[in-house]
Amino acid sequence: MAILVTGGAGYVGMNVVEALLERGDDVVVFDAGAQPPAIVRRLRPYRSRVRIVKASVCNAAALERAFARRAIDGVVHCAAVTAGPAREASDPAISIDVNVRGTLNVLDAARRHKTRRIVCASSAAVYGESLYRLARIYEDTSPVAPVTLYGVTKLAAEGVCVRLRTLWEIDVVCARLGTLIGPWERDTGVRDNFGTHSQLARCALAGMPAVLPVHTVRRDWVYSRDVARGLLALLDVKSTRHAIYNLSAGIDWGVLDWCAALAAEYPRFSYRIAAAGETATIGYTDRDRCLMDIGRITHDVGFHPQYEPATAYADFLAWLKRTPDFWNAQQ
Repeated sequence: MAILVTGGAGYVGMNVVEALLERGDDVVVFDAGAQPPAIVRRLRPYRSRVRIVKASVCNAAALERAFARRAIDGVVHCAAVTAGPAREASDPAISIDVNVRGTLNVLDAARRHKTRRIVCASSAAVYGESLYRLARIYEDTSPVAPVTLYGVTKLAAEGVCVRLRTLWEIDVVCARLGTLIGPWERDTGVRDNFGTHSQLARCALAGMPAVLPVHTVRRDWVYSRDVARGLLALLDVKSTRHAIYNLSAGIDWGVLDWCAALAAEYPRFSYRIAAAGETATIGYTDRDRCLMDIGRITHDVGFHPQYEPATAYADFLAWLKRTPDFWNAQQ
């Protein structure tokens, strides 16, 4: 038996694949993109337990072959198009095709092959403006008001999962992820919004200064390894009481501590707040975002985040030291 991870060479997916391999699972990495050398090296010690399938979740026939070739006990569905405004305007169809139709294809293949459970990685983007207007976000009571096409399609994909969970009697659960920081974020060709912490890490590796916006925003960042742990907790638990769970850190993080940690390790790196009228070189929204409540996943699944900012930054720095060439081809 194996676990199939869609988008397995992407940001969330690669963290999930690592966690699965480290605990001894066999893994099918289902991903349409090419793997950079750092990922190839990371998977090499596990080559007897990893099968790579280079295909899109929009390709129902490829999914069928992947399920037919190997008994799949569970699926972690991470494949997605995270479109920015330019892609939303120029090619809205790709977001709809991958994020909604691709999810349906995964559910259908899993149903026909009697897969035990499907965990779908959704996003806090489904809450939209509620993230900026409320004090705290809860799964059942907080309004979903997505603004971006990414948020709209993620909400639609959740709706497909929830409805077919009943109609098809399949075990599918959705996790609304907070904003990730940590290893393996890269430009996969379908990820337009590059995280603040990764932008700063790239500057540090290149010895470039970073100029931050005047308002150093705070939000519900969550370490990528904790996200992988949470998704696997949802995969492993005997039963799930709910179809939707928030998955985040439950605390707000800034970025200045990350800047300080990078500067301590990379002496050529410097950072400062933009002066009046100066353009920042690090981009992120200037709006603080409220916390996502994680009481439901803690109560039902027993998930507790292991990484607070200090421990997350230490682990991220260690990964940067081990993988200094990860972003070379994308700089």
